[in-house]
Amino acid sequence: NFVQSLSILSRGSLDEKIRWAFNLYDINGDGCITREEMTDIVTAVYDLMGKLAEPCIDEDTVKEKVDMLFRKMDKNRDGVVTLDEFLECCRKDEDISSSMNVFDSSI
Repeated sequence: NFVQSLSILSRGSLDEKIRWAFNLYDINGDGCITREEMTDIVTAVYDLMGKLAEPCIDEDTVKEKVDMLFRKMDKNRDGVVTLDEFLECCRKDEDISSSMNVFDSSI
């Protein structure tokens, strides 16, 4: 599974990378990302980045980031982000698309 993930991240299409990221956020695998799931992943990413990311990462910073992502992604405002909403947002957002290409490899 780890090798498959590396393969998708290094050689997959943009859609494959976005689907991989969706599955990362969809912790319980029910096909929807809740605020709680997104908060857990954003917190974990900030924890991994440590003090290199920003000097002061607190719960309010994480909440603001999650709120911003939900405003962008939850098009029908039902409180969850579906795969279709996630795909649409990530395809249209140049920052997200370019960040997915950071993993590209010619290997």
